[in-house]
Amino acid sequence: MPYPDWVLKHKEPGTYVQKKDEDTYRIYRGHSERHPGKAYPILVTDEYIGTITREAGLIRTPVNIKGAILVKRYGGFCVLLSLCHPLAEGLSLNYGNQSLFLDACMRVLYGHSSMVLYESDWMSEHYPGLTFPVGTELQSEAVRIATGMVSTLEKRFGRERQEVLHRAGCLYRVWINNRWVSSSTAPVAAITERYGLTWDVG
Repeated sequence: MPYPDWVLKHKEPGTYVQKKDEDTYRIYRGHSERHPGKAYPILVTDEYIGTITREAGLIRTPVNIKGAILVKRYGGFCVLLSLCHPLAEGLSLNYGNQSLFLDACMRVLYGHSSMVLYESDWMSEHYPGLTFPVGTELQSEAVRIATGMVSTLEKRFGRERQEVLHRAGCLYRVWINNRWVSSSTAPVAAITERYGLTWDVG
């Protein structure tokens, strides 16, 4: 069902609206998740933004923040894991955990690996409890794997590899009011459409 222009002007990527009546729509921020046994992704609401009315436009609901706020980089790791998931699984089988894969991911995204980078990235939520950088005996292997991951990115995105990673780096996950929510997907809208990317790694 097409939405009126006065609704569409407030609807950005990553948001959806529900009609309340002819003059009022509710607007939410959300994302899709795949669940085992479900054929299609399930829409998950991250935030109730407010209401859109014909007369007043967007009326935002005041946010009552409780507890600490935590922000973690999300988009870059999301791109790497989606492209290199078989590699991640294989390294885990060979080495017993994901340390080598994540060390290589950090080298691709940030140029080196460290506990600070690990803990500030979503990879620490997806694969928790690891220590970085990897031991001296594995660092040359991490460099080799990172080089292979860059080649994979170049095959997938060509000359836009750096642009894709740059835009993906603008996507975050935020812990607020005792739950994780995603930042606006507006910075990645163009590459999402161009390359059919998804932003769900669980």
